Amino acid sequence: MLGKLSLRQILILGVALGILLPALVVGRFLLVDRYERELDLRVRTPMSQYADMLSSAMAVPVWNVDKEVATQFVKAVMRDPAVLQVTVEDESRSQFVHIEIAERRIGEVMHEERPIFLNNKQIGKVIIELSTGRLDHDLLIDFLKLGGAILAQVLISFGFILLLFERRIVHPLQALQNITADLARGKLDKAVIWHRKDEIGSFANSLDKMRLDLGALLSERDLKNEILQQELNDRLRAEQALRFTEEKFTAIFHASPVAMTVFRKTTSFTMIDVNDAWVRQFGWSHDDILNSPEKQIALWRNKEDLDAVMQNVEHHGEIHDYEAWLHCGHQEKILLCNISGRLIRLSEESLLVLVQEDITEKRHNESEIRTLNSSLERRVSERTNALEIANSELTIVLENLQRAQHELLRTEKMAALGSLVAGIAHELNTPIGTSVTIASTLQQHTEQIIAGMKTGMRRSTLDEFLQNTRNGTDILMRNLGKASELVVSFKQVAVDQTSANRRLFVLDETIAEIVLTLGPTIRKTRHEVVYTIPPKIILDSYPGPLGQVLTNLINNAFIHAFEGDTRGVVDISAKLFEEDRVEIVVSDNGKGIPAANLGRIFDPFFTTKLGQGGSGLGLNIVYNLVTGVLDGHISVDSIIDQGTIFIISLPLTVFKK
Repeated sequence: MLGKLSLRQILILGVALGILLPALVVGRFLLVDRYERELDLRVRTPMSQYADMLSSAMAVPVWNVDKEVATQFVKAVMRDPAVLQVTVEDESRSQFVHIEIAERRIGEVMHEERPIFLNNKQIGKVIIELSTGRLDHDLLIDFLKLGGAILAQVLISFGFILLLFERRIVHPLQALQNITADLARGKLDKAVIWHRKDEIGSFANSLDKMRLDLGALLSERDLKNEILQQELNDRLRAEQALRFTEEKFTAIFHASPVAMTVFRKTTSFTMIDVNDAWVRQFGWSHDDILNSPEKQIALWRNKEDLDAVMQNVEHHGEIHDYEAWLHCGHQEKILLCNISGRLIRLSEESLLVLVQEDITEKRHNESEIRTLNSSLERRVSERTNALEIANSELTIVLENLQRAQHELLRTEKMAALGSLVAGIAHELNTPIGTSVTIASTLQQHTEQIIAGMKTGMRRSTLDEFLQNTRNGTDILMRNLGKASELVVSFKQVAVDQTSANRRLFVLDETIAEIVLTLGPTIRKTRHEVVYTIPPKIILDSYPGPLGQVLTNLINNAFIHAFEGDTRGVVDISAKLFEEDRVEIVVSDNGKGIPAANLGRIFDPFFTTKLGQGGSGLGLNIVYNLVTGVLDGHISVDSIIDQGTIFIISLPLTVFKK
C-alpha cells in the first residue's frame, strides 16, 4: 500500500507518526500516572482515614446505643462528595447507622472495612464506600485541556516540520529527481553542482560522481561493443576462413596424387573416406569400399597386416613405412604398398589418416638394380685396376712436371736477379765513371801543384787549384753517395729476394726501395710506376717475397697490359683494414684481361705471350708467394680497355713459420 504513496505523502505520514506516536505514548503514560496519584490522594487515602476515624469514634456510641451521636459522625464524613455510603454494624451484624447518597454512585466504587473495638473486644464494624465519579469527571476535563494543548503543539510542530521538509528535503529531492531523469535519458554532459554540505549535498556529489562513472562506463561499454563487434567480425572471418580451409583441404585431399584413407576411431577403426587417387590406384569406387565392411577387410591380402597397422597406431599414435600387400578391386591384382599414417584429433573425434603408396614397381626396380650392381661391382673392380695402373703412370709424369716447374721457377728467379744486377750495374756506371774522371782530374791537378811548388807558383794558381779541388770533391761525394745508396738498396733487395728471412719493416720504405731498384728497368720503357702508401704501416713478415710479388706484377703489366706506343701507369696503393690486415692494390690502365682468362691467370704455364718473353710462371709465383709465404690471398678484377686491378690482402703479422 505504501508503494502507491508519493514521497511527499510518505514524508507527511512519517512526520505525523513521528510526532503523534511519541505524544500518545508519553501522554498515556502521564495520564495513567496522574490518575493513580489523584486516586490515591482523593479516594484511597481519605477512605482509609475515614474508616480509621469512624472505627475509633463509633466504639462509645455503639456500646451506648447512641445512634444520634453515631449519625452525626457519619454525616460529617458524608460531607465529602466522594463518599457514597457509610454503614455501622453492631456486634450482631445488624445495621446500627446507614447513610447512602445514591446519585454519587458514578464510576468505580471502592470500599473499606474497619472493626470497632472497645476494651480490646470487637463490638461492631464500619463499612465505608467511596466513588471515583467526581475524580473521573475532574480528570476528564483536565485531560481534555491537556489533549487540546498537545494537539495544538502537534499541529504547530507538524506545520513547521512540513515546511522544513518541503524546503530542505522535498524540493531538493525533486531537483535531484529531475537530474536523475536527465541522467537516465543519457544527458551526462551537464555537471551536478550542489553547494549544500549536508546529506543531500553528499547525495548530489554522489550523483555527479555517478554521472562521471556512467560516462566512463558508457565509453567503456561502447569500446567493449566495438571490441565485441570486432571479435564478431573476426569470428565470422575465422569461420569463413575455416570453411575455406575445409574446402581447400578437401580439395587437396582429393587432388593428392598419393592414395589416402581416413578412419574414424571409436571402439574400433571405421573407414569413412578415400581420395580420388586411392580410387584410381585400387579400382574400388567410393560407395563400394565405404559401404561394405567386408570389402574393407578383403582389401588386405593378410588380415594380420591390418591388425598390425591398427595396433601400432593405437599404441604409438602413428606408423611409418609399414609394407603390406593389398588387393585391387575386381582386377585380381595385388599391390605392395608402403603404409604411413598418424592419429589426429579434430573437435571431439579421433581420425586416422593413412597414406598407401604403391611401391610394387619400385621394389621390382630395386631388385633389378641389385642385380645390376652385382655386375657393376665386377666391372668397377676391373676398371679400378686399370685406373691404378694409369694413376701410377700419371704420378711419374706429374713428378717430372713438378721438377720442370721448379727448374723454371729457379730460372725465372735467376733471370729476374740477372736483370736486376744488369740494371744496378748500369745505374752504378754513371756515378762511378764520373767519380773516376773527377778523381783522375784531381790527381793531375795535384801533380801540377806539386811540380809548381818546386819551381815556385803564384797565389792565384793555388786559389784556382783549391777552388777546383772543392768543386771536384763535391761532385765526387755526390756521385759516390748516389752509388752508395744504389748499393745499399741493391744489397737489401738482393738479400730479401734471395732469402725468406722474416723481419719487421715499414711498408712505404720497402716499396720505395723496390721501385727505386726497378728504376733502370722502368726507364727503359715508356711507362710509369707511382705509389701512394700511408706511413707507419709496419709488417712482421717477409719483405723478399713481397718484393718478388710486386716486381712480377709490375713486369707483368709492362709485358701484357701495354702495347704499341701506349704510355701506361702502374699505381700501387695500400690501406689498413680489420685492424690487423693491410690491403695492397696494384692497378694499371692497360688493355685489361678477357673474362675467359681471368680464372686461369694464376695457373702455371698459362701465358698469352708464349715465345714472346712470357713463361707463364710469373703470376703463378705471385699466387704461391702471397698464399704461401705471406699467408694472404690475392684476387683480380679487370675491364677490357680500362685496366686490371690486383688486390693483395696480407696480415700485419705472419703466423706461419
